[in-house]
Amino acid sequence: MRFLIAFLMLPTRAWAGDEFATCHFATECFESEPCTDTGFGFVVNHDDTLGFVIQTDAENIGGLVFDNGFPDETSTLIGATDTAYHMLTIAPDGAARYSVQMQGPVVVSYSGQCEGMK
Repeated sequence: MRFLIAFLMLPTRAWAGDEFATCHFATECFESEPCTDTGFGFVVNHDDTLGFVIQTDAENIGGLVFDNGFPDETSTLIGATDTAYHMLTIAPDGAARYSVQMQGPVVVSYSGQCEGMK
């Protein structure tokens, strides 16, 4: 019981709303069409209920984080909306891939960089 109380009293790494990363993507690939340049980006915030929230200009996508908390490991964030599944993978050096799979099936992929992971 003492261990549990001590564990619960440890400070957490982040609180709801704290920024986890800012991501910018330079390349967008739609299905099998040639990739194009883009200026797409978003902010990823911590969320106590969902794990994280990707905040874009169009919508907020909540989801779960896998392998987060280890600075030398890749973090993978998976979320869903009513019409699509979203997956963001961030390497320790900030290299990032973001893909959106929609009904159809249709997939859009982005290649870029995330900064400020915490």
